[in-house]
Amino acid sequence: MEQLNIFLENNLYAIILMLSLITVISVVWSIILSSQLVSLGKKYKKFMRGTSGKNIEGVLLEHLENLKENDDKFAVIHKQQELMQEQLDKCIQKQSIVRYNAFNNTGSDLSYSIALMDNYDNGIALTGIYGRNEFIGYAKPIENGTSSYPLSVEEQMVIGRCSKKKANSKE
Repeated sequence: MEQLNIFLENNLYAIILMLSLITVISVVWSIILSSQLVSLGKKYKKFMRGTSGKNIEGVLLEHLENLKENDDKFAVIHKQQELMQEQLDKCIQKQSIVRYNAFNNTGSDLSYSIALMDNYDNGIALTGIYGRNEFIGYAKPIENGTSSYPLSVEEQMVIGRCSKKKANSKE
């Protein structure tokens, strides 16, 4: 026991220095761990936001349920988009117009033919023929790019132009 006392007396400064160093290292390590704990706590609160205190399994199950609901909503929206596209394809998508002089003595290109068609080449051909004393208008239905009524050269021209166009093109 005496030898221990002598060793402690001889090395007291070294022992105090070592213990002080260990204490400083412990304090620094404690500060580092505390800051990491605060950061982890913030991340945990962010992760658990809106879960009303549920455990992680509950949070994940809630998120999976939300994903399924979103998938169902996406499927409904996709189906609605397809229906809207079908309806849009049946709206006027293509048009063409040609102006011409129907009679040599009228002086200007006052007559016209217009074709208005959907994506299925169905629609209407409108023709207006201007003469000096009268104006005559014709409307002819178009189905699949043709009409059951006789078509003038100008009407065939505008229908042909429309049939060649793609919907929503800038031709």
